[in-house]
Amino acid sequence: MSAAVHAYDVKMFSVAYVSGFIAKCLLNNRNCDMCKKCLISEVPSPLDIYTALKEHGSTVQSVTYPTEKLVETVGTAVTVFENVMPMVALLESVELYVTDAREEGVDFDWIRSAGCSLHYQEIKDGTVIGVIRISIPWWCKQKNRSMNEVSRQKILKRKFLHLLHVSRQKISYLWFDKFGIS
Repeated sequence: MSAAVHAYDVKMFSVAYVSGFIAKCLLNNRNCDMCKKCLISEVPSPLDIYTALKEHGSTVQSVTYPTEKLVETVGTAVTVFENVMPMVALLESVELYVTDAREEGVDFDWIRSAGCSLHYQEIKDGTVIGVIRISIPWWCKQKNRSMNEVSRQKILKRKFLHLLHVSRQKISYLWFDKFGIS
């Protein structure tokens, strides 16, 4: 296993699953053996633990196990996405900005050298589009969750301060009543 892919990194299990989905989509209507060799692995790797849990039966393989190189590429693309998205999230044509950044920061040359040079551009574009179309809704959902959490924290703090203020008032009333102060 290469140094870039750590088998025990839980995030990489999800990346491997998404990579398998992208590989399956890319190979959907393609019968090129070189593309298959480049994108899918016949034998599951340690990264495919999560993917293997998604198997429907023990006799027929229902999920696609990606190659380690595809998992590494998709992982790098997701990292580039996470770094670029905060800067371009409010702009028009977010997909174009993210695509440009991804093409600069992600190495796709392995497809040409280890796989199919004939379908290189289709695989590269399909991988980028797949990652972007999965990542944008995921990023928005995570952003909404974090903003909702901040809002909840603010409301909780306001309620706590209100309760603290009410409690202090009750204590002062009790104190005044005890000593006959009006």
